[in-house]
Amino acid sequence: MDLETRKYHFIQELFSVDSESIIDTLERVLKREKEQLQEISAEHKAELESRLESYKENPNDVLDWEDVKGGW
Repeated sequence: MDLETRKYHFIQELFSVDSESIIDTLERVLKREKEQLQEISAEHKAELESRLESYKENPNDVLDWEDVKGGW
């Protein structure tokens, strides 16, 4: 059975579900799976590594959140 057919059958099954808890569970599983599939791009990983190294080299060179928030 191909993926499109499986999706169609799954959707048909969803229409027959009367339990909200089952729908809640399915939504949680789907959300978790989608989150696990998301990947950070190489550019973002490099930026994160750069910022982490900068912080390690100068841990006191930070901004206070209240100061930053007050500037908005």
